[in-house]
Amino acid sequence: MIGGRRVRRLTRTRNRRLARWGRRLIAGSAVASATLPWLADWNHSHTFGPEYGPHARWHGTSEVVGATAEGLLALWLLRAADEHRPDERLLTAAALLPIARWAPFNLTLLVPGTSPYDQHRIPQRVLGMPAALLSQDLIAATAAAGLILRRLARERA
Repeated sequence: MIGGRRVRRLTRTRNRRLARWGRRLIAGSAVASATLPWLADWNHSHTFGPEYGPHARWHGTSEVVGATAEGLLALWLLRAADEHRPDERLLTAAALLPIARWAPFNLTLLVPGTSPYDQHRIPQRVLGMPAALLSQDLIAATAAAGLILRRLARERA
């Protein structure tokens, strides 16, 4: 009987650890969503570049501000889902926001004439992928991994 309690306690501890790591990954993805667009796009090679007209600047600004708002909303949802009594719907919504924001950028490559590269710059590639797509995919994958860990912890409980 004592061994059974110990096993259950270890299982609960592992599940809590998995759930915490899932929450941390979702939070990291939300923070990246809220901050990285400012570093990548709010500069003279993108939003304020000489080849960007007023309408392109409007789009660039709305993308940066929209990503920040979604990242902050995801963080708010995580906070609203209290760690001691988490509402999995709120946690799921927090994870889906960065996934819905960044994963569709891969589909843009299907539109003829689009490119993840700036017109006048040398293409930046990491691991054979366009650097912009890789960073966006990492943000989405981090949120997805966090969601998977949360689900695993819940299923094992």
